[in-house]
Amino acid sequence: MIFSILRATDNLSEMLVLLLAVVLAALIAIIFHEVAHGYVALKFGDDTAKLAGRLTLNPVAHFDLLGLGLLLLVGFGWARPVPINPNNFRNYRKGMIWVSAAGVVTNIILGGIFLLLLYLLAPILTSTAGTSAVYLFKQLVFNFILYAILINFILAFFNMLPIYPLDGFRLLSMYLKPGNRYAVFMYKYGLHVLIGLIILGRIFSSFGLQFLDIFQHIFNLIYKLIIITLNAAGIGA
Repeated sequence: MIFSILRATDNLSEMLVLLLAVVLAALIAIIFHEVAHGYVALKFGDDTAKLAGRLTLNPVAHFDLLGLGLLLLVGFGWARPVPINPNNFRNYRKGMIWVSAAGVVTNIILGGIFLLLLYLLAPILTSTAGTSAVYLFKQLVFNFILYAILINFILAFFNMLPIYPLDGFRLLSMYLKPGNRYAVFMYKYGLHVLIGLIILGRIFSSFGLQFLDIFQHIFNLIYKLIIITLNAAGIGA
């Protein structure tokens, strides 16, 4: 993602605006995703996240260095998982399901909100009227909205994968028997599988085999959604 931004323009000001837009969008998507986990856990009786200082909008509390690096470099990544203690839930099964789904649902809702903002504001933000400073501000807001849509939906879909430590695996684990071979394997090698899938996807795409890159399919779907929204707003893309 960062490399595509650096190639997008030779203008330093526009490049900095794009980078700032991506960072702001990533901050919002990741922070709200993780806080949603902790908040829902608290509602079900577990205050572990609260005691660990994870019910905060401070981005430092939520970032995983590897996950953030991959998000910025290739467009797919993750945050540091919120600590929870399911034994504190008043209803273990229900609590686990809702807590696991909270981040994904939050990102989908945020993605929808930013899609609506794109539809409402695109005609104004794509106008070239005004001073250079006004133009750069419009570019910042426009690109922030675009990347907020992209990153929120990417995080939502990515976290639905049934691979440890993602939310999709937490949900799936609720329906697996204790000692299940898949679960045991994922607890041990899930992170390696995740990184391997991302790297393989990039390799496939670099050789023109995008149809083998599941992450590229996700990106293409979100991109089409953005194009449809822009067209509906009367903006050709």
